Amino acid sequence: MPRLTRQRTPQSLYSEWSQSYLGATISIHALAKPLMKPMYHRAVLKLIKQQQGIPLTAETMQIYESYLMFKYVAETTKAFILRELEERAQVEAEAHLVADFLVLYDILLDSPGVMVRRSTCYALGHLAFHSSTRARVVAVQPGARLVALLGDANVNVVKGACSAVSHICRDLDGATAVVETGAPRFLKLLLESQDEDVRTNACWALARLAFHSSTRAAVVAVQPGARLVALLSTSNVNIVHGACYAVSHICRDLDGATAVVGTGAPRFLKQLLESQDENVQTNACWALGTLAFHSSTRAAVVAVQPGAHLVALLSDTNIKIVKAACYAVSQICLDLDGAVPAVTAGAPRFLKQLLESHDEDVRTNACWALGWLAFHSSTQAAVVGVQPGAHLVALLSDSNVEVLKGACFAVLHICRDLDGATSVVEARAPRFLKQLLESQDEDVRWLACWILGWLASHSLTRRAVVAVKPCVRLVALLGGGDVNVVTGACFALANLASSRTAARALTEAGALDLVPELIQSPQLEIQRSMRLLLARLARHGYNRIPPST
Repeated sequence: MPRLTRQRTPQSLYSEWSQSYLGATISIHALAKPLMKPMYHRAVLKLIKQQQGIPLTAETMQIYESYLMFKYVAETTKAFILRELEERAQVEAEAHLVADFLVLYDILLDSPGVMVRRSTCYALGHLAFHSSTRARVVAVQPGARLVALLGDANVNVVKGACSAVSHICRDLDGATAVVETGAPRFLKLLLESQDEDVRTNACWALARLAFHSSTRAAVVAVQPGARLVALLSTSNVNIVHGACYAVSHICRDLDGATAVVGTGAPRFLKQLLESQDENVQTNACWALGTLAFHSSTRAAVVAVQPGAHLVALLSDTNIKIVKAACYAVSQICLDLDGAVPAVTAGAPRFLKQLLESHDEDVRTNACWALGWLAFHSSTQAAVVGVQPGAHLVALLSDSNVEVLKGACFAVLHICRDLDGATSVVEARAPRFLKQLLESQDEDVRWLACWILGWLASHSLTRRAVVAVKPCVRLVALLGGGDVNVVTGACFALANLASSRTAARALTEAGALDLVPELIQSPQLEIQRSMRLLLARLARHGYNRIPPST
């Protein structure tokens, strides 16, 4: 079929009667115009039928575009074309061709035809779903018109517009444009729609707006928490999934988390950990973990005692659930009342196994969870009891810095216990730790300092630290700019000074030359370490006490 183009209007033809007699004349071209719409409609239906099962081509797309632009093509005909494009847009391989119709989106969204508006919305949404065509959708800035259609009188149009908005909000620029049109307020209202698909898409749109840190505040400001939490107990699993996802991202903001807790969300989220839907379970874990991340809302999570449920999910076959559950456990264990139930449920054993996960996030969060359990004196023994030392030390050479930091944190707190320190030394940790003193990451450096300090604090493991000769590097760190690194280095040197060999090494490295300045530090921990260092050096005969003391 050739592309539909506007032909030059021919000279009107007149009947013999009109030429022979005076009176009104009849334009055959004018009479033909009403017949054009059904003619084009049949042609379009024929073309669509012919194209079934055939990949979309640029030529076919041009033909569709020509019909969409022509004013004598009926709205119902355009709706059929757009329905075809809507379906084609779901296939990423064809989406880039469908995106050519975007030049007409504003005209089509203003169409009096309900199905034209609806299918245009869905086509835009499908194009925005694909990362390869999303930028083209965002570039034409359809946000304002789509948000306006959220108030359309036809629920199918609202459904399509809400779906499109939710996908456009995957992109930060798209989300920003949508927020500027006041979308959060309309989306909050749609959470009470009678249509389940509308409620679902409104949840997803709010969630994706809350996903971006720069647009999250706009969502929190309209206070959708109560309505979202109410949807957590609905019977439609798609709505629950969307609402749970939205809650998990709104809770990343402290004000959002506070509002959500005020509606009793933790209780509902705990129940959802037993959902038959894996996506719901995953997002319930993330939501609980994020609420527990904030110190002011952590107690509300701990109070509903989700520990046993979360620990059970650590052995799930779905890696997404494991990742989310591991994060939630790591955050809940910051609180002693959260750590105790986790230990009772056998968390340390599962967490030790997860240290060997192929997923970097799982390894990271397993490290942090073990670290926080070992942080509390009453649960420390349970961690040391499963002997995670060798696994953790192996992670000290991990290529992922987040895994590395988590492993350092866990080793640090395990080493406060003599049995834990012994197991870490047996895994040859000091050698790795000395190397980490030169890490480009400041957190890794200060954690390595503190670990060496704790290992040196135990007489039975001190020799292993002294043997790797870390003193020169530790003294060099005293002149660094990061206060955490300096504090950790001071702590390590103060404990190493109990060894005569180390005392001599750190003195030769010039540690005493730095004491006058450090002992006047505003950091009490640094002052304490320096006084302890001087006292221990004096016992070994290195008693050049700085004048400032």
